[in-house]
Amino acid sequence: MMMMMMKVMIDVEDKNEWKECIDIGGVRLPTGYFFGASAATGDLSDNHDIISMKLYQLMVEHTPEEENLDWTKIEPSVSLLKSPKDNIDDPTGNFRGTPLTGWKVFLLLLCALLGIVVCAVVGAVVFQKRQERNKRFY
Repeated sequence: MMMMMMKVMIDVEDKNEWKECIDIGGVRLPTGYFFGASAATGDLSDNHDIISMKLYQLMVEHTPEEENLDWTKIEPSVSLLKSPKDNIDDPTGNFRGTPLTGWKVFLLLLCALLGIVVCAVVGAVVFQKRQERNKRFY
């Protein structure tokens, strides 16, 4: 069987100088689907504009097996790459590495309580100082 190839080239500066971005062998793509593009920057916010896309199908010689193959019914695959792990959401909503145990919850609540007490004491002292400054003697 012939090695299917997918090559993506980009021309960022619109100078008709194409640079190779991706070149993958063993790609099997069905016909009759749409092509899409996306971009991500991680934690940064950035704007990505795709001005245009040009797609070409190269004409290649097929083996007799490939000539008789119905390309609309094949399953997309890449034979040279490992399949990605299943992305399964955690039903508990716990996205941290380890769950909060009893001691961690206790220490968290203790720190929160101490913070509230410190804020209350500072607020009371500031309130008393203002009251003393605003006293009028008749």
